[in-house]
Amino acid sequence: MIESETRMTQHSGPTSERTSTAPGRVSAPGAGTLAVLALAWLAAALSSARQSIGLAPQIDPLVLTRAALALPAVIAAALLAGAATGLAAFRLAARRRPTVARTRGSLALTTVAGAVVGGVAAATPVLAYADLPYLAAVCGATGAAGVLGGALAGLLPRPVMGAAVTGALAVFLVGFAVGLFDGDLLDLFSGGQTPESLATANAWVRLTTSLLAGVAAGVAGYAYLRRASVGQWPTYLLAGIAPGALLLLAELLTWVGGAGLFQLIGDGSPHDAAVLTFLNAARINRALIVLFAGGMIAIILFGRTLKPREAAGAEPEGESARDAPEH
Repeated sequence: MIESETRMTQHSGPTSERTSTAPGRVSAPGAGTLAVLALAWLAAALSSARQSIGLAPQIDPLVLTRAALALPAVIAAALLAGAATGLAAFRLAARRRPTVARTRGSLALTTVAGAVVGGVAAATPVLAYADLPYLAAVCGATGAAGVLGGALAGLLPRPVMGAAVTGALAVFLVGFAVGLFDGDLLDLFSGGQTPESLATANAWVRLTTSLLAGVAAGVAGYAYLRRASVGQWPTYLLAGIAPGALLLLAELLTWVGGAGLFQLIGDGSPHDAAVLTFLNAARINRALIVLFAGGMIAIILFGRTLKPREAAGAEPEGESARDAPEH
């Protein structure tokens, strides 16, 4: 693992601008800050879900629908917080005992850190909604998101995970900003108040905001890797697509953990089932757009930093020989 990180931070030739660092360096700058931000986002997601569902409500179809709508955001936030906390735990341990960076215990350390985050997130619905149907599956998916995030922090190169967390936070921030101006955006793209025009406007808003989120993910991932002094272009591509990949992984966990709840809602109300199906498809499309747009933006930004190579043999051999220093 450390050898791969060392090779990843080396320059790829005369076009690179940064120098490599010593082997074993903990190359995930700002891991503590990322952990604080990711945990704050998880707390906000849990708080928003509780406000949406209500405090200890009676379990009825409306409560079930609200819980199903809140589940994807909570699982995505738990996955991100588990990864960020795993990075912070590794960095803290490596500062106190540098040998931890050269042992297989780093994977166990980051996984345990993610499990703690996932356990806390999973305990929230248990304490508030003990009578919620399929509660075990919902809590299991939420806890598994934290564990998986921590494991990824130990398995993947730490600069890539740091860039992935940074990019995913940027995606969440764009989504939050879009939510504040959702009505204005619909008015901007709508040509009227007919159902057809509103549907068209909604599609354009989703596409535009998804592209904006992908651009934010690519820029954030690129900026993080530049700070981490990473010089190889495949790493920038991986960092650009990683936020979208995390969103897709969160959707998979949501589908597994919420399958029973979604089925129960569908059996009770075909209309609610259609809404959930539409929203699930919209989130997957958004994650795919973020994945591809983020990767393209990160590569474009990296390419702009490369210096053009001098053409080989541009000078005559005689001039090259005269200009060469004598030994």
